[in-house]
Amino acid sequence: MVSVIHCPEQVGGHPEILAKYERQLGLTSTCFCEGKNPFTSVSETVSYFDNRSLLQSEISRWLLLLRSVAQTGIVHLNNGRFITPFFGDEAHPKESLFPKPLRKMIRLYALGLLRSEIALHRLGAKKKAFFLTFQGSDARETQCFVEKHQQSGLAEEVIGRSGKTNNSIRRKKTLLAGVADKIYSLNPDLLEVLPKGSEFLPYATEAGLNPQILPFNQGSEFVVGHAPTHRMVKGTDEVIGVVQNLRSKGIKVRLELIEGLSREDAQKKYQEIDLFIDQLVIGWYGVVSLEVMALGKPVLCFIKGRGLPFVPPRMLADLPIINADESSLEEKLMGVMQMSSEERVSLAERGLAYLKNWHDPRKIAQRVVGDYRKSLSSKEHVII
Repeated sequence: MVSVIHCPEQVGGHPEILAKYERQLGLTSTCFCEGKNPFTSVSETVSYFDNRSLLQSEISRWLLLLRSVAQTGIVHLNNGRFITPFFGDEAHPKESLFPKPLRKMIRLYALGLLRSEIALHRLGAKKKAFFLTFQGSDARETQCFVEKHQQSGLAEEVIGRSGKTNNSIRRKKTLLAGVADKIYSLNPDLLEVLPKGSEFLPYATEAGLNPQILPFNQGSEFVVGHAPTHRMVKGTDEVIGVVQNLRSKGIKVRLELIEGLSREDAQKKYQEIDLFIDQLVIGWYGVVSLEVMALGKPVLCFIKGRGLPFVPPRMLADLPIINADESSLEEKLMGVMQMSSEERVSLAERGLAYLKNWHDPRKIAQRVVGDYRKSLSSKEHVII
């Protein structure tokens, strides 16, 4: 029986859901997470090690690292990182917890731990396979953005918002690729800057398995939902500006900014909106768009970029998301508001079909498990 460890983060719930359906296919798949994400539900099937004490957290990190070393099967590193935090050119958030005299020591510790992890992974390469999944800002570089965002400087600003630079990201990707047997990307634009042979993998989500199609709201105002985890990346200022402009013209529309909420509270907000705007900058949609689509709501999102050729043509042809950027957002928003009931029903049905065809976690797990077995079949001393 193939054993799988997913670690060290659970961004968007993708690793946890993938592990669930890997278990249904007969694998022993477990998830470990460095910390609880306020935007995702805490799960009993995930082992967290964000203990109150920093020392306890580091002990848990070492135990996870040693477990990955002893693992025979698959180590699946998610969110484009090692178990060890990667310290790039700029200040890392963990450094801010300490006074300046200690920060150099923290960096040296992290560097030593990272080198140890890489060495240990390479030593175990004959009895296990290493899989990587990149999700977005963990790999995105300036060139991933459309030209207008490169020229305006927005791309550089987005890349640097978390204290990262292109050079830091490239160095991290090179180190990760040095131990990886297989690399996936959940966002197609990243494939321009990931090692050759990396593959696009759709988000695994259960949203389409039990859809809850809600009746269209009959309120006095048309409610636009927008969930800006990072306002700059999502184009939130432009969204606010467009809605305010429409309101100034006497159009009954209201913006519901869904931010700073728990996953459960955000889900309640999604049920109350008439339309969801994902983002206007990156060029692809996130998992929240899929969850909203499962409620029968229309979604507006910027879909463009040199990453689209990496997406299956049929998937692009089926895509029910309405493409919009800052220059076309008002027009597209008005178009949705003026849709007939029949048009809305048709769009909702397309959304459900899209979820079932392209984001069914059972299908995605079958593909990934097939890749696991193929990689392990080339290893020495591994029984699959």
